[in-house]
Amino acid sequence: MAKKRVIDKKMGLRLKKARMEQKLTYDELAELSGISSRYLKEIENHGNVPSLAKLKSLIRSLHISADPFFYEDAPTENLDYQRLQIYLSECSAEQLTTILAIVEAYIRTSKSPI
Repeated sequence: MAKKRVIDKKMGLRLKKARMEQKLTYDELAELSGISSRYLKEIENHGNVPSLAKLKSLIRSLHISADPFFYEDAPTENLDYQRLQIYLSECSAEQLTTILAIVEAYIRTSKSPI
Protein backbone atom coordinates (compact mmCIF):
# COMPACT_ATOMS: atom_id res chain seq x y z
CA MET A 1 0.00 0.00 0.00
CA ALA A 2 1.37 3.41 -0.99
CA LYS A 3 2.15 5.94 1.69
CA LYS A 4 -0.41 8.77 1.78
CA ARG A 5 1.11 12.19 1.06
CA VAL A 6 0.40 14.86 3.67
CA ILE A 7 -0.32 18.36 2.32
CA ASP A 8 -0.04 21.65 4.23
CA LYS A 9 -0.10 24.67 1.94
CA LYS A 10 0.34 27.13 4.85
CA MET A 11 3.62 25.51 5.85
CA GLY A 12 4.96 25.80 2.33
CA LEU A 13 3.91 29.44 2.10
CA ARG A 14 5.59 30.28 5.43
CA LEU A 15 8.85 28.72 4.29
CA LYS A 16 8.66 30.40 0.89
CA LYS A 17 8.00 33.80 2.47
CA ALA A 18 11.00 33.43 4.80
CA ARG A 19 13.24 32.28 1.93
CA MET A 20 12.18 35.16 -0.30
CA GLU A 21 12.49 37.78 2.47
CA GLN A 22 16.07 36.63 2.92
CA LYS A 23 16.60 36.75 -0.84
CA LEU A 24 17.68 33.11 -1.01
CA THR A 25 17.27 30.98 -4.11
CA TYR A 26 16.07 27.39 -3.95
CA ASP A 27 19.64 26.24 -4.57
CA GLU A 28 21.07 28.44 -1.81
CA LEU A 29 18.55 27.21 0.76
CA ALA A 30 19.05 23.65 -0.45
CA GLU A 31 22.75 23.92 0.25
CA LEU A 32 22.21 25.52 3.68
CA SER A 33 19.61 22.96 4.75
CA GLY A 34 20.88 19.80 3.07
CA ILE A 35 17.55 19.33 1.26
CA SER A 36 17.32 19.11 -2.52
CA SER A 37 16.05 22.18 -4.36
CA ARG A 38 13.49 19.96 -6.11
CA TYR A 39 12.05 18.86 -2.76
CA LEU A 40 12.04 22.48 -1.52
CA LYS A 41 9.92 23.41 -4.53
CA GLU A 42 7.49 20.60 -3.71
CA ILE A 43 7.21 21.81 -0.11
CA GLU A 44 6.72 25.48 -1.03
CA ASN A 45 4.56 25.13 -4.10
CA HIS A 46 2.61 21.92 -3.55
CA GLY A 47 2.38 21.79 0.24
CA ASN A 48 4.31 18.57 0.72
CA VAL A 49 5.01 18.14 4.44
CA PRO A 50 8.66 17.36 5.17
CA SER A 51 9.81 15.03 7.91
CA LEU A 52 10.44 16.61 11.29
CA ALA A 53 14.20 16.40 10.73
CA LYS A 54 13.93 18.21 7.38
CA LEU A 55 11.58 20.84 8.79
CA LYS A 56 14.04 21.43 11.64
CA SER A 57 16.86 21.87 9.15
CA LEU A 58 14.84 24.38 7.12
CA ILE A 59 13.80 26.36 10.19
CA ARG A 60 17.39 26.53 11.47
CA SER A 61 18.79 27.43 8.04
CA LEU A 62 16.30 30.28 7.71
CA HIS A 63 16.79 31.42 11.34
CA ILE A 64 13.05 31.53 11.94
CA SER A 65 10.89 30.42 14.85
CA ALA A 66 9.25 27.01 14.80
CA ASP A 67 6.21 28.35 16.68
CA PRO A 68 4.04 29.18 13.64
CA PHE A 69 4.52 25.63 12.33
CA PHE A 70 3.29 24.02 15.54
CA TYR A 71 1.13 26.79 17.03
CA GLU A 72 -0.91 28.41 14.28
CA ASP A 73 -2.03 31.20 16.60
CA ALA A 74 1.54 32.30 17.36
CA PRO A 75 1.64 35.96 18.41
CA THR A 76 3.65 37.21 15.46
CA GLU A 77 4.60 36.36 11.91
CA ASN A 78 7.25 39.10 11.92
CA LEU A 79 10.42 37.58 10.49
CA ASP A 80 12.75 39.94 12.38
CA TYR A 81 11.09 39.00 15.67
CA GLN A 82 11.39 35.31 14.88
CA ARG A 83 15.03 35.59 13.87
CA LEU A 84 15.83 37.55 17.01
CA GLN A 85 14.31 34.78 19.12
CA ILE A 86 16.52 32.21 17.39
CA TYR A 87 19.67 34.31 17.84
CA LEU A 88 18.86 34.91 21.51
CA SER A 89 18.38 31.19 22.09
CA GLU A 90 21.97 30.65 20.91
CA CYS A 91 23.47 33.20 23.37
CA SER A 92 25.25 32.41 26.61
CA ALA A 93 23.91 33.73 29.92
CA GLU A 94 26.58 36.44 29.89
CA GLN A 95 25.67 37.50 26.35
CA LEU A 96 21.97 37.64 27.27
CA THR A 97 22.74 39.87 30.26
CA THR A 98 24.70 42.23 28.03
CA ILE A 99 22.02 42.31 25.33
CA LEU A 100 19.32 42.95 27.93
CA ALA A 101 21.28 45.89 29.38
CA ILE A 102 21.71 47.35 25.89
CA VAL A 103 18.01 47.00 25.08
CA GLU A 104 16.93 48.49 28.41
CA ALA A 105 19.30 51.45 27.94
CA TYR A 106 18.05 51.98 24.40
CA ILE A 107 14.41 51.96 25.48
CA ARG A 108 15.08 54.36 28.37
CA THR A 109 16.95 56.85 26.16
CA SER A 110 14.63 56.61 23.15
CA LYS A 111 11.48 57.54 25.06
CA SER A 112 10.57 61.18 24.62
CA PRO A 113 9.90 63.11 27.84
CA ILE A 114 6.25 63.57 28.77
